[in-house]
Amino acid sequence: MFCDHCGKPLNIRSQYCTACGTRILPGASISQATAIQMAPADRVRRNIGVLAVLWAINGVIRLLETFAFTFIGPLVLPHVFGFHNWFGWDFPLRGLWPFSMGLAWISVLFGAFGVVHLVLAWGLSERKAWARPLGLIVGFLALIRFPLGTALGAYTLWVLLPEPSAREYDEMAVV
Repeated sequence: MFCDHCGKPLNIRSQYCTACGTRILPGASISQATAIQMAPADRVRRNIGVLAVLWAINGVIRLLETFAFTFIGPLVLPHVFGFHNWFGWDFPLRGLWPFSMGLAWISVLFGAFGVVHLVLAWGLSERKAWARPLGLIVGFLALIRFPLGTALGAYTLWVLLPEPSAREYDEMAVV
């Protein structure tokens, strides 16, 4: 059941809309099963653009982290990021890339995730069929990166995970 004035969802037992305060007519109550059927089925359509932009921003941030670890880190903290000898401990496999970078090899991981996030953002914005499964995988992985990754992962799962969202995305998807 939705407010006739503002369109926001209504609590079935309420007398006023919590969003705009409009009085709900007494004869307008409906069963909860009918209210669920009337719920808008355009969750993906309404949120896919925002989701794509947020994943693009996250990908760019990851690539900036890669830049910082690779180029700025060795300048600021050369004993941590730039040398093979890390506080007196000889770094193993120091002749092999990425281990020759000291601890800056972590930037390789950030860069890989940044590229995956950008590919996901592009796939979601273009409504590619493979973007939903990739979004679910990356969304689950993002949950462990507190707090922003957790928020983005939860939002991604909220948009893409439910079965009605799967059907809606499949209708929108381009092969």
